[in-house]
Amino acid sequence: MATVKSADRVTQILEAVGSRDHGLTHSQLSMNLKIPKGSLSLLLSNLVQRDYLAFDGSSKTYSFGPKLLVLAGRYLSHLDIVHAGRPILRELVQQINEDAELAIMKGLEILFVCKEECSHPLKFSVEIGDRAPMYATGAGKAILAHLSEDDLSRYVSAVKLSSTTRNTITDRALLMRELRNVRTRGFAYSREEYQQGVSAIAAPVFNFYGDVAGSVTVTMPSIRFNAGQKRFIEPHLRNAAAHISRQLGFEPCADKSNRKER
Repeated sequence: MATVKSADRVTQILEAVGSRDHGLTHSQLSMNLKIPKGSLSLLLSNLVQRDYLAFDGSSKTYSFGPKLLVLAGRYLSHLDIVHAGRPILRELVQQINEDAELAIMKGLEILFVCKEECSHPLKFSVEIGDRAPMYATGAGKAILAHLSEDDLSRYVSAVKLSSTTRNTITDRALLMRELRNVRTRGFAYSREEYQQGVSAIAAPVFNFYGDVAGSVTVTMPSIRFNAGQKRFIEPHLRNAAAHISRQLGFEPCADKSNRKER
C-alpha cells in the first residue's frame, strides 16, 4: 500500500508542477498537495535525480525535467498521424507561408501534436502539447463535426461552453448549427473565438476505418485572414488533409461498416 501511495503522490506532484508555467516551490507543493514535508523532500529528490523534475536554485522552484520532456516527445512522435503528417505539414507551410498544426481530440479538448512555422515575423505560435477547447477552435470543430452522433452527443452533454472571447460560441444550438455547416463545407473556421486577434481554418483527417483521426489547421493573425487569403489557403489545406488521410489508409469511397468488420 505504501508503494501505491507513493506512486499516487508522484503523479500529484507532476500534475501540480505541470499546471504552473514557472514551477512550484517545496512549500507550495506541500501546502497544495497536503504531503508531509519530509515525504515530499524524498520524492522530489528522487524525481530530480532521475531528471523527471528540475530544481532552480535561485527561485527555489521545481519544474519539468528533461526526462519527462523526452518521454512526452517519444509519445507524440509515435502517433501515426504525426509520422504521416509531418512532411505533408511542412509542404503545406511552404505553399501558403502560414503556420500549420496537426491536432487530435484528447478528452474534451484539442491537443496539438505537430506544427510547422511560417516565415512571417507576425504570427501566433502554438506549442506541441498545447490544449484548447474544441468548441472554440477550428481544429476542434473540424473534428467535432465528423464524430458519430453518439460521440458528439456525449461531448455536448459533458462540455461546459465557457466564453474566452466575445466571439466564442456558448450556445449549444448555435454550436450544433455551426458543426452542420462545417460538415457541409468541409472546413472549420475560428474567427477570434479562442484568442483575440487569432483566426484559423481547419480540415478533418480520417483513418483507415473512416473515423475522424484529427485535423490540420492553418493559424494566422486575424489581420491576414481575409477572403482572398481564405480562397488561396483552402485548396492547399484540403489537399494536405486528404493526403494525410490517405497515408492513414483512408479511402473516401470505402464502406465504413464493412471495413470495421475486417
